[in-house]
Amino acid sequence: MARNDHLLSVGNEALTPMTAAMASLTTQIDQLTEVADARSSARLATLKTRMENFTASVTLVGQVKAGKSSIVNILAGRPALLPSDVNPWTSVVTTLNINTRTEGDTKSKFTFFEQEEWDNLMVGGGRLGELANRAGADDEMEDIRRQIGEMKAKSEARLGQHFDLILGQSHQYDYFDEELIQRYVCLGDQDDPDINPKTGRFADVTKSAELYMDIPQYPISLKLCDTPGVNDTFMVREQITLRSLRGSEVCVVVLAASQALTTMDMALMRIIAQFENRQIILFVNRIDELADPVNQVPEIRDRIQDTLKQNNIDTNTSVVFGSALWAEAAITGNPDILTEESRQALNTFYLAAGFGDQAPSLDKIWALSGLPDLLLAMNERIAEGAGNRLLDRVRHRARNIASQIRATAVAKNLSSGEGVVRDLDGVAPDEAIGTVTEQYEAKVSELTASLREKVLERLKTAESNFVKRATDSLIAHLEQNGEQGTWQYDPAGLRTLQKAAYFSFARSMRKEAGALYAAAATDVEALYQKLLGNHLGEFSIEAPIVPRVPPPLGIGRTIALDLQSTWWRRWWQRRKGFEAYAADYTRLIASEANSITKDIEENQIAAVLENVRAGLSDFLREQNETLLNISASAEQDPNQAALMAGMTPKKSRDDILGDILKDLSNEAA
Repeated sequence: MARNDHLLSVGNEALTPMTAAMASLTTQIDQLTEVADARSSARLATLKTRMENFTASVTLVGQVKAGKSSIVNILAGRPALLPSDVNPWTSVVTTLNINTRTEGDTKSKFTFFEQEEWDNLMVGGGRLGELANRAGADDEMEDIRRQIGEMKAKSEARLGQHFDLILGQSHQYDYFDEELIQRYVCLGDQDDPDINPKTGRFADVTKSAELYMDIPQYPISLKLCDTPGVNDTFMVREQITLRSLRGSEVCVVVLAASQALTTMDMALMRIIAQFENRQIILFVNRIDELADPVNQVPEIRDRIQDTLKQNNIDTNTSVVFGSALWAEAAITGNPDILTEESRQALNTFYLAAGFGDQAPSLDKIWALSGLPDLLLAMNERIAEGAGNRLLDRVRHRARNIASQIRATAVAKNLSSGEGVVRDLDGVAPDEAIGTVTEQYEAKVSELTASLREKVLERLKTAESNFVKRATDSLIAHLEQNGEQGTWQYDPAGLRTLQKAAYFSFARSMRKEAGALYAAAATDVEALYQKLLGNHLGEFSIEAPIVPRVPPPLGIGRTIALDLQSTWWRRWWQRRKGFEAYAADYTRLIASEANSITKDIEENQIAAVLENVRAGLSDFLREQNETLLNISASAEQDPNQAALMAGMTPKKSRDDILGDILKDLSNEAA
C-alpha cells in the first residue's frame, strides 16, 4: 500500500472548476425540484443521478514492457497491484473502477470469452487467421494453427473438466489481491520454478478483468483501463483494446525512453492517429534508465515530434517524460527500491531542476517522476471534454424542465380560473401534438438514411480510388521490373481518404441534425404558445444538443496490407503473369479496404445515427408528456387545483423559476 497517497491529489486543481460547477448545478436542480410536479421531479432526479454517476475513462496503451501496468499501479496507489515484472506479464484488458458504484459487495469481476469468440479463435485463428486467409498466406495459417493447438492444450490442461463450462461465464469476488489477479490476467512461463502454479490458470480464456476500489484523493470517478498492447498473439485483444478506446476520454500512450517512437509498433500509431489531439497524452517512461537523461530527453522529444509528423499526428500532442520507478519510491516512501543507475539519473535531474541547494524530499522525487504532469494533463482533458459536455447537457435539460414546470404551473392556474387557451385551429390537442411528433419522426428517419447513404457512397469511392491507384502502381512496377522483386502499396492513403469521408459525414450530421433539432424545438414551443397564449411571458424551449461524433478508431485497426512479413514474398511467388498479379491483388486490396468501411459503418456511423434519432425521440417524448398534461388541465379536479395552490412556497413559483433560469443561462454563457 502507498504511504504517501496524498501525492495523488496533485493535479486536482484542473478539476476544481468542473466539480464546483457540478455542485452549483446540483443545488439549482434541488431548487427546481421544490417547485416541480411529480413528473418533472423524476426527470430532475435523473439529471442528478447522471452527474453523480459521472465517470471519466482513461485508457493506457503502448509498447510491450513500456510500463503501462506500473503507471496504472501508481495511479491506483497500489504499486504491486497489477503484475509489471518481465514474467509473468499482463495479457488481459484490466479496468480499475475508482470511486464508482458497484453491485452489492463486488470488488473484482473476471469475464471469459463467449463460446463463439473462442471458436472463432480456435477454428479460424481470430483476426490474424482472418487476415492470413484473405491474403492467401497458407504457410502462416499453418503456423497459426500450430500455435492455436498449443494454446488450447495448455488451457485445457489448466482448467481440466471445467474448460467447456467456463466459457461465457464470469467470476465475481468480494475482494482482490495480487495472487487472485495473476490467476486471471497473467500468462507465465510454466517451466519457471519461481512462478506460482496458480498464475495464469484462467488467462487464456479471460476476456476482461474489472477491479473496484475507492481512492478519496480523486474527486471524481475514474475508469483506468490497462491494455496488453495491440500486437498480441492472434490479435484477439487488438479488438478488445479498440472497444475500450472507443469509450475513452483520454488515451495515454506509454513509451519506453530507450525505444520511444522510433521502434513503436505501427498498429499503435495507426490507432492513436485517429484520436483528436487533445485526447492523446504520450508518457515517455523509464527515463531513469537513460545514461544522460538531461541531454537525451530533448533528443527523444525531437525524435517523437518527427515521428508524429510522419504519421500525420499533431505535433502539439502532449509529451510527458518520467519514471514509474521514481514515482513508486515517492508514493511508498521507500527510495531504497532505486537502483544505483536510477539514483544517479535522479540526482542529475535533481540538479538540472534547480533543487541542488535543497534537501532531497519525496515530494520532489514525485515531481520529477512525471506523474504530477500526467495527472494534470489527464484532469485537464477530462474537465474540458467529458466534464464540460455533461454540464452542458444537464444545464440544457434543466432549463427545458424549468420551462416545462413554468408552463405546467400556468396551466394549473388557468384551470382554476379563466381556463386553458386552446388556439389549435380547431384540432384536438393530442392530435396536434401527435402530428408534430409523427412529422419529426419521419424527418429524422429520412435524415439518418440520407446521411448514411452519402457517407457510404463516399467511403466506397475512397475504396475504389485507392484500389485503382494501387493497381496502376503495381502494373507500372511490373512493366518496369517484370516479375522480379517484390512490391507493396502503403494503405496509409486509403485511411486518409476514409478519415476525410468520416469527418465530412460528421460535419454534415452536425449541421443537418442541428437544423432539424432547432426546427423541432420551434414547433414544440409553438404548441405551448397555442395552448397557453400570452400567459407564458418569457418562454422558450431549447433544441436538443447534437450528439458527439467519436473518433473513427476502426480506421486504425490492422489489415492484411499492414503486415510486414514473408507473406508478401510468398504471395508474389505463387503468381505468374501480369494479369494474375493485378487481378489477385485487386481482389485482396478491395476486400481489405471494404473491411475497414464495414467496421466504420457498423461500429461508428450506425451508433452516431442512432444517437441522432434517439436524441430527437427523447426530446419529443418528454415534451409531449408535458403538453398532454397541460391540455388535460382544463378537466382537472378543482379540489386538486386548490391542493396545489396550498403547496405554493413562500416565494412565488414564477420568481423561483425565473431566478433559476437566469442562473442556468448565465453559467452556460
